[in-house]
Amino acid sequence: MVEKTINLQNSQLSWLRLEQEFSFELEDSFYWLLSKLDIHRFSFEHDPDNNSTQTLFIWLPLNEWSVRDQEILVQSLISLTEPFDLTLPECKWIQVKDEDWSLSWKINWKPDPVGKSILILPAWLDVPEKFLQRKIIRLDPASAFGTGSHPSTRLCLEALDNEPPVGQTIADLGCGSGILSLTALKLGAKSTFSVDTDSLSISATKINSALNDVPENLLNVFLGSIEEIEANMPKEKIDLVLCNILAPVIKLLGPSFKKIIGHKGKVILSGLLVQQIKELQEFFLQLGWQVLEIKRKDQWALMVLTLNLS
Repeated sequence: MVEKTINLQNSQLSWLRLEQEFSFELEDSFYWLLSKLDIHRFSFEHDPDNNSTQTLFIWLPLNEWSVRDQEILVQSLISLTEPFDLTLPECKWIQVKDEDWSLSWKINWKPDPVGKSILILPAWLDVPEKFLQRKIIRLDPASAFGTGSHPSTRLCLEALDNEPPVGQTIADLGCGSGILSLTALKLGAKSTFSVDTDSLSISATKINSALNDVPENLLNVFLGSIEEIEANMPKEKIDLVLCNILAPVIKLLGPSFKKIIGHKGKVILSGLLVQQIKELQEFFLQLGWQVLEIKRKDQWALMVLTLNLS
């Protein structure tokens, strides 16, 4: 699952800032809409102390957005709540002058403990004393395509935390910021092979790998998809596949999982909605997989698969 945070550049414009609180389930829908509308100056910001909502910030050039345009944008956001049977609180419109956008991220992002042993830490902060015993994953929000706040990402992090992949070779499909690859390595993985079709995600993963002092031979990053894993993986194949991507993409990749995974390996699927569980179960059963575990968080689900060897 790709969580986008777009870094903003300074300009001489005055801006309108839309602030919209929303439930986590809507993040992917909101990202899809904003991308479709060619709106790139936005961020999703999550307070670790609030487990139910986050805030969408959108910056719009004041001289380009009429009141009518603003109303249409708000109604478009509201329309996306209907499939989830949710509502949105009233949004805020604030006129702002130019500001240092990178400092804005730093103000709003806090250390975020996950599970029993993980801490997602903004790269410029020191480790809080109460978290010194945790595995620290440092991330730079200026390049963060996944900060751990989305339920699907959190499900993956918690799954790794509950069953650390010690000594395993990992494939991370749709690596985003590299957060899952980095966590796997911090929890004892032997190496990771991480791919994404977005070149910005590849850059983000490399930046965050450097922030965590990970040797290049441990976190192998490639632009592309599962074919890059197949071309570059070790002879003994992959022990664990991490696939935090939306369900339609999972179904496209699913038939190729057998090409990369060892016969005792596992696949962790996330990014699927609870109502898609049955569909995905039936799909992978027909491909020769069995479901070991299903977990849910809000309206999102995680599924653990292994090859059916019987």
